[in-house]
This record gives sequence, structure tokens and C-alpha cells, in this order.
Amino acid sequence: MPPPVPPEAEGAAPAGLRPVPATGDGPAPAQRTARGGRQRDPAADRAILESTLGLLGEGCSFSALSMDLVAQRAGVARATIYRRWRNKEELVLAALSSLDVPVTPSDGLPLRERLVDLVDQIRHRGQDTNLHRLLAGLLGEAVHRPQLVEAYENTAVAARRDAMRQVLRDGLDSGELRPGLDVDQAIELLTGPMLARLILRQQPVESAAFAEAIVDTFLDGTRSNPAPR
Repeated sequence: MPPPVPPEAEGAAPAGLRPVPATGDGPAPAQRTARGGRQRDPAADRAILESTLGLLGEGCSFSALSMDLVAQRAGVARATIYRRWRNKEELVLAALSSLDVPVTPSDGLPLRERLVDLVDQIRHRGQDTNLHRLLAGLLGEAVHRPQLVEAYENTAVAARRDAMRQVLRDGLDSGELRPGLDVDQAIELLTGPMLARLILRQQPVESAAFAEAIVDTFLDGTRSNPAPR
């Protein structure tokens, strides 16, 4: 059994601490931080996040997941987890965010191609079936913990939404999209069908044709001068 967690570890881990990238195969040398403590071990960060993802991927619900389970699987003390993440919500968000991939820039392309590229990036990211299951589980928690889903959108999904928002604003500035277009609603229209296919229905999308159909349908209703068919 892991040792008892001191009161300061249970609920008051410093808010600024987050996982650091792994830089090698073994533990990093012990160093001193600005706060006077030992520098965190990237190997422990990696083990904790992978253990969290492993438990969730094997069907452990958010409610059943505990710091004790993660600590036991990762081979660390529970206090080690609390030094990094203040609660289970933060840990789960960090674990899911670790699976995200950078947004590929699409500057210089025409509006349609930029939108198709961004929507199709969701398809490529969605090839990870383990991620499908994890996100489906996250959505299942939305009824009881809507703040968890909101926090995920504000962290792991933020960069992707910002990229699409910029493309749409560029389309408005160039006059290609009709004035007054609600950009946030447009993002939902563009991303919703792909996410529904991949996550809610758990069905693969084999090619970029589905992304092209989504974007063409969207542009049919939002272009200032719809392109002739």
C-alpha cells in the first residue's frame, strides 16, 4: 500500500506545476527547483500519464479511477501524483492532452483547401482507436461533470479550434464568406460531423472525401457568392 498522503499533498499542490517533456529513458538527475525542492522525474511523469490512459482505455470509468489505482500501476507513491496534479480531473486532462498532436499549418492555401485540411486533420488524429474510446468515456461524464469536458476543450482542443477560427476570419476579411457569419457556430458545423462519426458512432473514415463533403456543404450555405456546381 502507498504511504499516507500528507495534508499538503492531498489538496494543495502548486497550481503552476505541469508535466515536463520526457528527455531520456531513465530518471533525470536530482536537481533543485526555484522552490527549493527536488526537480521532478520525467520518467515518473510518463509512468503516471501512461498508467492513467491504460486504466481508462481498459474500461475504468472516471468515477472508478482513483489516485491509488494510478499510483499502484505506475509504481509511485500517491503523494508523487499530488505533487504534479491537484486532483483527478487535472490528471485525466493531462493524460488526454498528452495524446494530442500539433496542428499542421495551412497558410497560403485557398479557403476551401484550408478548411478541408483542418477537418481532415481530425480524421487523421482519430485513427487512434484508443483515443476514440477515451474521448467517448469523457463525453459520458459530461452529464455529471460538464466542467471536465469544458476544460478539455479549453486545453487539448483549443489550438485546433483557434486555427479554424483564424481561417474563417480570413475568409470573412477576404469577402469569401458572407458578412455576419457566426464563427463559433461555423466551427461546430465543420467539426461536428467528423467527431460524430469517429467518436460517437466509432466508425472509421477511410479518406479525405468525407472532410471535403463537410466543407463543401458548409460553403454552399456560407459563401458570399456560392460556387457553381
